[in-house]
Amino acid sequence: MMWRASLATVMTVATVLLTSCAQTPPRTWELPVGAKALRVNGYDMAYVERGAGQAIVLVHGSPLDYRYFAGIMEPLSAKYRVISVSLRHYYPEPWDGKGGAFSMRQHASDVAAFVRALGAGPVHLVGHSRGGSLALYAATANPDLFRTLTIAEGGNGMSAFESADPTAAATAQRAQQQLANAVAMFERGKVDDGLAYYLDEIAGPGSWKALAEPGRQALRGNAWTLKGMASNRFDPYSCADAGRIASPVLLLGGEKSPPQYGKYLDAMQSCLRNSERVLIRNAGHGMPRQNPGGFSEAIVAFISKY
Repeated sequence: MMWRASLATVMTVATVLLTSCAQTPPRTWELPVGAKALRVNGYDMAYVERGAGQAIVLVHGSPLDYRYFAGIMEPLSAKYRVISVSLRHYYPEPWDGKGGAFSMRQHASDVAAFVRALGAGPVHLVGHSRGGSLALYAATANPDLFRTLTIAEGGNGMSAFESADPTAAATAQRAQQQLANAVAMFERGKVDDGLAYYLDEIAGPGSWKALAEPGRQALRGNAWTLKGMASNRFDPYSCADAGRIASPVLLLGGEKSPPQYGKYLDAMQSCLRNSERVLIRNAGHGMPRQNPGGFSEAIVAFISKY
């Protein structure tokens, strides 16, 4: 007899399998000064933290890492314990794109295991871009772990929300080609050329040239995660899956973001039981960096109610 398992069941089974099968050797790379590591699912997840109180866990997009949220750590930590974590194979691990588990399923399982290992009770989970999509998967499969969710322009790669944008299929195909082109340059030893191409494609011509050296160095540290992204496919996720999330959800959009992100949030909001929406002024998709004050204020105003 044919049957269809719920996403929560699939993710629960996947967590068991990933925990047992995704074991990695002991860490051979150094942690930067001020960073800590928590071993979950056989992997040392690097993170930084600041403050005390209810815990906020920040999850980055791609090709970024825990450093992306540096500008909001201080304002959020005035009243909360703020934890910014790097996902598997992102900085500070010097991953070369070979071996290891790189997938949305693995990353969502890792974040859930990380939150459990923290032992801080239900946390406020904040996900940006791909990290926002990850937050939805993690919360649907592990409702006991999360007090609230904040989704900053997530939904990319999730068919339930991309279907709201008639150009989504063409956009996804173009994005895959951009990733493949960048990785091809990496494999020829031209990492900077590949990053310059990719950044200029997604953020506009001249973006790499305008980027200061610290920003370039941060992207170099995560360059090979683009290879993981190129081969990554998301598990099915439906409007009904989102509707099972009982935690309050804050949806954040950037005033200057490309229009497809707003369409994804429209579709997401129609599925969620309990959500609010805020537009971050004077910012685009990079809102945590472009308007850290407005971004952190929106989060605090929301989670202070819960």
